[in-house]
Amino acid sequence: MTFRATCAAALLLCVCGAPERATAQARDTLRIAFVGDINFARSLARTYLFTGRGAEVLAGVRDSLRAADIAVGNLESILLDRGLTADTNSAPQFAGPVGESLPILRDAGFDVIGTANNHAWDFGRRGIVESTMHLDTAGFAHTGTGPDLDRAYRPIVIRRNGWTVAFFSLTFIFNYEDLTVRGHAAECCVAWADTGLMREKIRAVRDSAGADLVMLFVHAGMEYRLVPERNVIQMFRGLVRHSGADAVIGHHPHVPQGWETVDGKPIVYSLGNFVFRQRTAWTNRGLWAALTYFPDRNYRLALRPLAVGYTPSFAGGRDSAATMARVDSSSRIISRLPGVRPRRNVARP
Repeated sequence: MTFRATCAAALLLCVCGAPERATAQARDTLRIAFVGDINFARSLARTYLFTGRGAEVLAGVRDSLRAADIAVGNLESILLDRGLTADTNSAPQFAGPVGESLPILRDAGFDVIGTANNHAWDFGRRGIVESTMHLDTAGFAHTGTGPDLDRAYRPIVIRRNGWTVAFFSLTFIFNYEDLTVRGHAAECCVAWADTGLMREKIRAVRDSAGADLVMLFVHAGMEYRLVPERNVIQMFRGLVRHSGADAVIGHHPHVPQGWETVDGKPIVYSLGNFVFRQRTAWTNRGLWAALTYFPDRNYRLALRPLAVGYTPSFAGGRDSAATMARVDSSSRIISRLPGVRPRRNVARP
């Protein structure tokens, strides 16, 4: 893998490289934007959704989301009609009001909604079925959960600008039993991260849909950590090296974490929060990850800091610099772990 070029603007962190697969099909530049955890429950619902202020939630980033060729986000709250009783669980349960939540996602222009995460089972199978129905009825492309495993693992395939791109949403963390869906009732309905299974799924979507790129959006890791755990790093690297993903973008820790390239493919371990208000340090900072693929199949990864809470916006000044310093520190630690080559040609402003 040889890096061809680098670029940077403001506090964007970029790296370019050439994916291996080649094709004769003509393509235009493709811009994919990824954002982290979106939670329409709890105080956000009380403060904005039930008071007629929903349009304010994504006003600060709406134009940028719409400008992307494909915009992807992690929906970390089941969408339900008001009044459904949660299953008993010691962890918080997240259910956003469907009538107030869906217009926000639609107005922002999200193309892909990931739903596999540790809160997917907060309201049991009934919650997943109802939330799936609401997303389907509203016309949203979503992946990661469903009334059965076939639906949960069904990728979203988007054809745009001459590219065919497949998206899977997976989780590697769970709030119940042994923190895994394996052996739990949720195994019926939630897409679990597994390198062997994903190798088959990725191969299948390349064959059946002619996917040029396969993107994995993965919920994983312990909360509030600077650096992901070794099992998470091993899983993410395996999803590239063994399963064949072209990119792995992570979320769940609620704070920004580092990135690396494995076999020339980008991995971002945590985007942090997007629409999610918490009080723990660094939970008010997130990352906007922009992957740009060029007609010659070179790509650029750009990470841009966000100020997050109820109403995310792009960070500036010292806040932006501090976030990127944290990401750089996390990335340096990750790069020293076994099995990865040091990053090269990273341009800094």
